[in-house]
Amino acid sequence: MAGSGTIRVSPKPERVWALLAVLAGMATILIEIPAALMSESGYSFTRQPISHLGMTGCGDWGDVGTPIEVCSPAHPFVNGVSIIAGSMPAIIAFIWHDWIAPSRWGRCGSFLLAAGGMLLAGTGMVPADIDPTLHTVFGFGGSAIQNLGLLAAGIALRRWPEKRWIGPVEFGGLTLGLGAFGLAGVLFLAAPETWNLPIGIVERAASYPFLIWFIVAGWMQLRDASRRKRELASGR
Repeated sequence: MAGSGTIRVSPKPERVWALLAVLAGMATILIEIPAALMSESGYSFTRQPISHLGMTGCGDWGDVGTPIEVCSPAHPFVNGVSIIAGSMPAIIAFIWHDWIAPSRWGRCGSFLLAAGGMLLAGTGMVPADIDPTLHTVFGFGGSAIQNLGLLAAGIALRRWPEKRWIGPVEFGGLTLGLGAFGLAGVLFLAAPETWNLPIGIVERAASYPFLIWFIVAGWMQLRDASRRKRELASGR
């Protein structure tokens, strides 16, 4: 049951969505490690973007003056995870719109997070060597929308009277912080190439906050559901 102002925490079906949110976020991040290790040309997490792990062909890529050899045998797994793990948060964000906060800001955040998830899935459907322009639109646009969604969700959570905590950290403040950090990463992605920024680090700064938020939010729902189960079992 959920009354006015009550945080909706997962009965059984919603616990499944919470678990899927955790797994989707973790899979998207962790798949990069074996993919990088399998790369036949070597892979640098600082100098190379995530998209190099999803490229379907082998060869030189990048500027004419400083091309980087790219060959990722694990590209089917990287792209597959992006499609599945992007689609999952898109669905879950709609399901969670009242859990975030039953308000306009909460619904706005839910919609933007869902759109960001679908754009993440788009990067897996269209690898960078198949259509560089469309892949960039999906990647850059997705990161921007994801982090705007986090900001909207953070505002909704901060305005809602029922506060949620992760240890000493208030969840609404953490959500705002993740969104601001990610949006800063998006702005640095648009910086001129003459700045010679470490593209791998900048791209992950722009895209990881979205994934981290779903991992944390899913874990919170699983934690709270487990706490409720214990309280019911003890008769409280």
